[in-house]
Amino acid sequence: MNTIETNIMDMACFEVSEHGRLVSANKRFCKLFGFEESEIPWHYITDLCRHVEDWESFRNSTDQHCFVIRMKNRKGRSFDCDVIRETIQKPTGEIIFRNMVCRKDKAAPSSMESFAVKTPAVVFLCRCAHCGEHIRVATAAETRLRMVCDKCAVKAYPEAYHVREGQM
Repeated sequence: MNTIETNIMDMACFEVSEHGRLVSANKRFCKLFGFEESEIPWHYITDLCRHVEDWESFRNSTDQHCFVIRMKNRKGRSFDCDVIRETIQKPTGEIIFRNMVCRKDKAAPSSMESFAVKTPAVVFLCRCAHCGEHIRVATAAETRLRMVCDKCAVKAYPEAYHVREGQM
């Protein structure tokens, strides 16, 4: 396992709704900010941001997915964090921000910068029209279309699928 994968497994991760309510978080996040896992749905992201403007710029930015935010733990101690955001739109239209947080260490350069290049800024999900499994699509408009996954495309449209493979 390389060092980037090791760092990703040790990162604090959380999900927040577009309105700022925390949806879920992993144990590393709870330890970093002093919460119990059962308390997470009762809090808003503004409880963790030192400055409310940080949340506003985070929520309103559509082209940026790496942020440096001054965050605070439950005891009120604040520190700079690197945050990588992945925006997910559910088939219902609800937007969720899935985030990875790494406390910024002034002595060592951040490992988040190398990871941030590889992560997509926005992921759109829809259901396959045939089997119902979640599939990734490129745009929000495609979530409203009747899309099919690769397995169903091979079964339903073999001639078109094999032509597509030949072109690649």
